Amino acid sequence: MPLPPPDKLRELATMFATNAPAADSFEPFSETRTKLAKYSKMALIGGAQSGLQTGVTALSGVATTSVNVGIGSISLFPLGAALGPWLVALAIGITANGIFALHDLRTAATRSNGYPCSCGKCKANLTYVIDRKENNTAIKAVSVFTAGLPFIADRIWSIRKSFRKDSPKENVCTSLIEGARGGCVCAIASIMMLCGEWKQNEKANAELVVDAVAIIWSSDGAKKLKSKW
Repeated sequence: MPLPPPDKLRELATMFATNAPAADSFEPFSETRTKLAKYSKMALIGGAQSGLQTGVTALSGVATTSVNVGIGSISLFPLGAALGPWLVALAIGITANGIFALHDLRTAATRSNGYPCSCGKCKANLTYVIDRKENNTAIKAVSVFTAGLPFIADRIWSIRKSFRKDSPKENVCTSLIEGARGGCVCAIASIMMLCGEWKQNEKANAELVVDAVAIIWSSDGAKKLKSKW
């Protein structure tokens, strides 16, 4: 599928702002993704059958949502409640948008429409990502003719850097997540694009979206995003 169109990402940014938890209450990626995946699966089933049925209740001042689509009920956090119907609409109404590469997204970051950057850091972040990915490709190409030595050397250096507290790669991941949480459409799109391969004329892949949202919404999201590229 192509990258979700800008209007859908603006809707997602609004969900983040509306359902944002306290800064110290983000859960680990694995727990967050499990919750989102369960809700998303049930929402898609419900949407395909007779429509999503939700009931929102307040418990100790915190909103929770009970979802029932014939296979049981699950109580989840508010973001899951908002994301389910959004995924259903995305799967039904996805359209091609011309954004299929990080280079395109970097260009779009400086425009006022489409996938604009509102955090002020996306162009620099994407430049780092692109340069790093192209460098990795070049190293692999050279390694074919040199018994893999450049690739091995680069992997050793990467492992050493991974133990550094503030590696450039991790800083870029953290910056993208901070931008996404703040509602930057370009940052959200960048994280989604780094989560997998987005192709035209293919069915919407809810798993890629869930991965991206879980990365943005988790306490160790930067570490997970770092492992994607």
